[in-house]
Amino acid sequence: MRTLHTILLASALTTMAVPASAASMNNWSVGAEVGTTGYGGSVSYRFHDNMALTAGYTGFTYDGLEHETDDVDYEGDFDMDVYGLTFDYFPFGGRFFLSAGAVKPDIAALVVGRPKDGQSYEYNGTTYTSDEVGTLRGDVTLGDSIQPYLGLGWRGSHKNGLGVFAKLGAFLTDAEVNLEATGAASDPQLRQDIQQEEDDLQDDVDEFGVYPVAVLGLEYTF
Repeated sequence: MRTLHTILLASALTTMAVPASAASMNNWSVGAEVGTTGYGGSVSYRFHDNMALTAGYTGFTYDGLEHETDDVDYEGDFDMDVYGLTFDYFPFGGRFFLSAGAVKPDIAALVVGRPKDGQSYEYNGTTYTSDEVGTLRGDVTLGDSIQPYLGLGWRGSHKNGLGVFAKLGAFLTDAEVNLEATGAASDPQLRQDIQQEEDDLQDDVDEFGVYPVAVLGLEYTF
């Protein structure tokens, strides 16, 4: 009977301790960050010694995109917007955490192709003049749907005041390439060769099936 009373008492104390621990960690953190997904901000709510929720946005625009194939030099713009929501688990109740969640990446590039010699293109052994090809444009989308995210990091959101944080992780991308030439509308052979060039570009971007995340930031915890 004494053993039973001891077990019941320990259970009751444990049940009471969990809410108390959770209540002691009601900390909101607001941060600014920069990294491989651009620059932006985040809001984190650490509701327990070992648990937090974080929502954030990062993005950037790059106007100097260049890509070279055997036949064409591509130039264009690159635009990225990434929205994320993660559950952060602090296994030791300190600053180190593991993250799992979802991101919605909106990553796209718009490019214009130009012949390597300035005058002609060569596709599948066939040479076309610039006038025959016309305007060569393409767009590449690396992601526009919700994707899983996994990562790890370090942050000081369990103490009030200014602090730093860092994150490493990755999310999946879903690449899609579209390439068009104005001259292909009236030339079936050129249209077929442009399709082959599109397939080659698709193979290139498929290598980026996983996008790496590396972030450094400053935050203030209330």
